[in-house]
Amino acid sequence: MYDVLSDEVWNFFCKRLPRNEEEFRERKEKYSEIEWLTQTEELKSRLVRSTVSKCDENFVIIRIPLMTQIFELKIHKSECFPEEAPEFSGEFIDGFHNLEWTAESTLYEVSEKITDYCISVDVVILEIKEAVSDGFHIVELDMDDEENGHLRVVLKATKYKEQLTLSLDVEDFRSFPRVLRCSNPSRTASFDCEKWISDDKLGTNLRRLYGELELNATSEELNMKEVASANDSFEEVDEIMDFI
Repeated sequence: MYDVLSDEVWNFFCKRLPRNEEEFRERKEKYSEIEWLTQTEELKSRLVRSTVSKCDENFVIIRIPLMTQIFELKIHKSECFPEEAPEFSGEFIDGFHNLEWTAESTLYEVSEKITDYCISVDVVILEIKEAVSDGFHIVELDMDDEENGHLRVVLKATKYKEQLTLSLDVEDFRSFPRVLRCSNPSRTASFDCEKWISDDKLGTNLRRLYGELELNATSEELNMKEVASANDSFEEVDEIMDFI
């Protein structure tokens, strides 16, 4: 009743066509270009906390304006994007390690994660800068090459003419530093980590290590005492002038 297909017919339909490597490569490159264009356009339309400042077929630059500075993130397209992760670079970006790129990942998702990370770094930098009011001035500030997720900062203790080197955890920057060294070795030996209070700011803790503050005293309290003392001095001068 039914005609049975001959072996020749089956062989025709099941014949394995020779693979054209050049055509396959061109299609893959075209797909990569289209996907890159699509995702960079998505960045332009969806980013809120940051903006795209430059963009072409090979890279995109994102500016992230925060409290202490404008962070700049540069994303370089990989040859096999999106199967292969793009390259991310920028100041302090080297400390970002929470990156798990897959073929389903998007530039927008990763950019948002890096923005969150930059916000964390920005908070740490702000506190470091505020330490100037306690007498500690920034000399150097960068990512710690030896400690992942840590900022390395060199501070000048103006009053003591010394330099401090600290390694601060970006995610827990008020905890005792991973590294704490002083240019004066005897000073380093005198530092008592038991005096460090994680609820206090960096400048307060450094003053406490230097013995300027009692264990339970804060910089604000000491400043109030200094202001009160200064006011008393002015009152004494006024009394003397009145007497004269």
